[in-house]
Amino acid sequence: MRYWGLDVLVCVHCKHHPLEITVIESETQEINTENIEVPVCKDYCGYLKEKIDRNKVYPCQECLRIGIKTAVLYCTSCGRWYPVKNGIVYMLTDNRRNLSSDKEFLKLHMDKIPEHILKHGKPVNLEMSRGEVNK
Repeated sequence: MRYWGLDVLVCVHCKHHPLEITVIESETQEINTENIEVPVCKDYCGYLKEKIDRNKVYPCQECLRIGIKTAVLYCTSCGRWYPVKNGIVYMLTDNRRNLSSDKEFLKLHMDKIPEHILKHGKPVNLEMSRGEVNK
């Protein structure tokens, strides 16, 4: 995943935009960013976490070199979160998600995931009992 994806991604549940990102693991990659028209993003810069201002100069060359391997996307509107694993965004409706796997993801990265997601995130969080997760 790349930060520019936040310019277009919306919550699959409530269609809110933009989603917040918490990056857990990323890597800098060698990418030729010459001749790239900036800003790359049209409405929202996920790298700087701000709405695009046409009068501002953006660090697109720096941003485009970052590959996000592991992260959490969070919807501030409905409280849902979506994992990014091995650079792939898993944005599925609640009934398509593997809640046990999602809970394991939270446990594995709990030291880097914001507390509000760990305790109150939907559709699963670490405050839920085993029975609630397996519903």
